[in-house]
Amino acid sequence: MSTPAAPNPGSAAPLRRLLLNLGPRRAALLAMAVAAPLAALIAAAVLALAHVPTSAWTWPLLGAALPAMLAAPSAVRLLVRLLQEVDDAHAEAERLALIDPLTGVCSRRQFFVFAEAELLRSRRAQVPMSVLVIDIDALRHINDARGHDAGDDVLQRVAQACRSGLRDYDTLARHGGDSFAVLLPQTGTDTAVTIGERVRTAVAELGPVAPAAPVTVTIGAATLESGDAGTVDTLMESAEQALARAQQAGRNRVATQ
Repeated sequence: MSTPAAPNPGSAAPLRRLLLNLGPRRAALLAMAVAAPLAALIAAAVLALAHVPTSAWTWPLLGAALPAMLAAPSAVRLLVRLLQEVDDAHAEAERLALIDPLTGVCSRRQFFVFAEAELLRSRRAQVPMSVLVIDIDALRHINDARGHDAGDDVLQRVAQACRSGLRDYDTLARHGGDSFAVLLPQTGTDTAVTIGERVRTAVAELGPVAPAAPVTVTIGAATLESGDAGTVDTLMESAEQALARAQQAGRNRVATQ
């Protein structure tokens, strides 16, 4: 049996992407739908591409495997289903990178993407920008005393309350296990404190999760004025420092940098 010639790399690019997306586990499933002897061949092709994408020795493997795969209708149907699985998994991974799955607010990673973009806009427009760091008081105690389901419920309720105190163009994000962050575009210190107080009040109005167990938040606010040379990181550090001062002063309050 002659060895199949190596296809043109440009025309083979879709095939390479296809097999790389499948991965070894799905390739093995596909091979079983075609014929048992091809299982090792297809899996080897996938592994070869995964580790050495431009290696010439992978082309004979692909050239031998692909006709058999396409000749079996059941394999083609399985291939379509497996690729849909891959697309769905990629879409879900992208969604989770943007959104915190528990609370539905922006993820920490995406928050910093938005904040960096807002920093550029604020400097071009010569306007201030502010951030809030919101810490849920005694959430760890709630987790310990009532379980993590109760703690998760508090996180979700606090996220909803925070939203109610924000403007439409503000960005609320999960910042840590028991904290949130808010990006406040075109906002100076006084307005940031006013918004922080609205958020704090909205959370306090949620009521206790149990007798003598009120839900409250402590908030640190920081502002980067239009002429400041700070960064998003230094702005967040200032908000964290303000939060620490508010916690030391007794919690359930808003403090500025």
